[in-house]
Amino acid sequence: FGLGIPIVGMTPYLCHTVVDLASGGVTTSCPEVNFWPYLMTFYTGSVLAITFYGGVFSILPAYIADLFGQKHAGAIHGKALTAWAASAVCGPMGLAYLRSHSQQKAVQELLEIVDKDDATAIKKSFGCSIHDYSTIQNLIDAKTLTIEKLMQLAPAGTVDPTPFLYDSTCYFAAGLMSMAALSNLLIRPLDLNAALKNLQASKST
Repeated sequence: FGLGIPIVGMTPYLCHTVVDLASGGVTTSCPEVNFWPYLMTFYTGSVLAITFYGGVFSILPAYIADLFGQKHAGAIHGKALTAWAASAVCGPMGLAYLRSHSQQKAVQELLEIVDKDDATAIKKSFGCSIHDYSTIQNLIDAKTLTIEKLMQLAPAGTVDPTPFLYDSTCYFAAGLMSMAALSNLLIRPLDLNAALKNLQASKST
């Protein structure tokens, strides 16, 4: 499970590096460097991250039994699955929000680049000014104003921000996984001797 943290956290770096190398931004000064090792690292990490989900799911009952004993393992496992189901609903919603925020930011940056290169391009293509924020937002919501269309208007050499839209999502996911890993490390098995002593002391009183 802990291996998922560097895998997810390194994803933005790998994407940026592959885009830079593939576009020639780095290879001009370092011709011996190619993007395939970084790309294969991304592929391998993605496959491993997917396999972790089923692996954790399969060992969870045994792990709970080792920590808390067999008596209440079923109840604890049920609560863990309930939390898992809640995270399956809330997690994608939160991550989709972060992705949407990154997309909005990328569109705004491209609008400024296009407007700086040609002040009339936005007006001709979308019928509004870059400062007409309400119309711009409506066009974005209607999928009329997209990154792909803005890239067609952008000057040569403009980097397509599409591969970087999940940067904040990956960093946030890595942070959540780090918190989960630290919380898991703080869990300790029940001290049976201390529990029995406390039980005997409570009975005697």
